[in-house]
Amino acid sequence: MIRMIEEDDILTCWWWYNWYITHSTCTFETDPIDGNEFTERVHRVRRRYPWIVLQEDKELLGYAYLDVFNERAAYDHTADVSIYLNPQETGKGYGKRLMKALEDIAVKDGYYSLISIITETNTSSMHLHESFGFKKAGFLEKSGYKDGKWLGVAYYQKNLVEADDDRAPQPLQNLDPYLENKHNRVPENF
Repeated sequence: MIRMIEEDDILTCWWWYNWYITHSTCTFETDPIDGNEFTERVHRVRRRYPWIVLQEDKELLGYAYLDVFNERAAYDHTADVSIYLNPQETGKGYGKRLMKALEDIAVKDGYYSLISIITETNTSSMHLHESFGFKKAGFLEKSGYKDGKWLGVAYYQKNLVEADDDRAPQPLQNLDPYLENKHNRVPENF
């Protein structure tokens, strides 16, 4: 089942994220973050964007969320994608399930474009995004230093709908906080 994150899920998601910080180059954060900081991050994201979790038999398997791509108002219909799995549950199709749900929510909410910034060493994430029709839109060579080496990042983009140059985009549907009950659900069939 895929559902919106709840307070009881945050500790597990925080633990996974710190695992990725200390054991991978998937994120360019270099030091583990405090639980309170992660909780505040979840709450900040949830004020405007969806943050979903994948759960089976009462066990969390992964999480995904949309976030601001750029603070400038013209980017309002573009969102940044993040997906993290339980480090012991990778390669089982859970990322695909989360991506599908996140895309469906993004379309429903009125986003035109999704963007992911992926470290060049994270080939599994690149393959996941490509399987969903994301295109490599750019590459920043040696833009981050982690684990004793310079790493580049690729920008992947997927346009969810065709933007009409002559017509303003429809208002986003998620401007009311996701914490309100009417947005505390995931589309059917997940």
